[in-house]
Amino acid sequence: MLSKAENCMCRHPLDCVKVKMQATPGGSMLGCAARLLRDGGPLAFTRGLGAPLSNAVLMNVLMFTAFAEANRSCGPLVSGALSGLLTSALSTPFDYVKIQLQLRGGLASTVLRDVLRQGPLALYVGHSMNMLRESVFTGVYLGAYAHVRAATLPSDGGSPSLMVVAAASASTGALAWIASYPFDAVKSVQQGKPVGKLATTTIASAFHEIHQRGGWGSFYRGVTASTCRAVLVTCSRLVAYEFVMQQLQVMRSP
Repeated sequence: MLSKAENCMCRHPLDCVKVKMQATPGGSMLGCAARLLRDGGPLAFTRGLGAPLSNAVLMNVLMFTAFAEANRSCGPLVSGALSGLLTSALSTPFDYVKIQLQLRGGLASTVLRDVLRQGPLALYVGHSMNMLRESVFTGVYLGAYAHVRAATLPSDGGSPSLMVVAAASASTGALAWIASYPFDAVKSVQQGKPVGKLATTTIASAFHEIHQRGGWGSFYRGVTASTCRAVLVTCSRLVAYEFVMQQLQVMRSP
């Protein structure tokens, strides 16, 4: 739990920059970071941190459990996609609150109070895009990792070294994030609108807004900061998972 909290805190500033670049026009990664620092000081990079801290452990448990169960009857890519589809039901409302706080500051309780006045479903603005994002991301991430892991297992049938796990998970995580990033961009624009403006948060309007900023390349604004963050997340997640599984295997052996 402690390592997961530390991981969230380390990667969150990059996520703040990513969301700022997706939801607002113009500016480079360094320019957005400088603007965040100028407007809100160092604490601007911690806005919305409570949401990912609250759901991180539950999300990982749900993702790995769903993947393992689905993998009994489906291939790794399909199992990963189904796992992502399931976790999106949890991540959408947490992402909504996080993005509102990252862009405007304030308190999570205030955001929740204001959005719930629109009805509980208002927390699921951007859910369709998040389902696609999570399905593509987890399908490529866990699916590709499962294939790489199987190909690099030691000849004696033991577990892969943690260095191999780190390299494989970082690579597949980066690839997965790049593949799913356009869906994340549309979702961020939808969820970044002020609370109450539900009429302007359709997929079509968000897609049009992003495209108007600079064509198809605009769907990848912020991808550098976000991919660096994804490498940290995906690498640490699977290294921790494989380490725990190896220790459990040792404990079970005579």
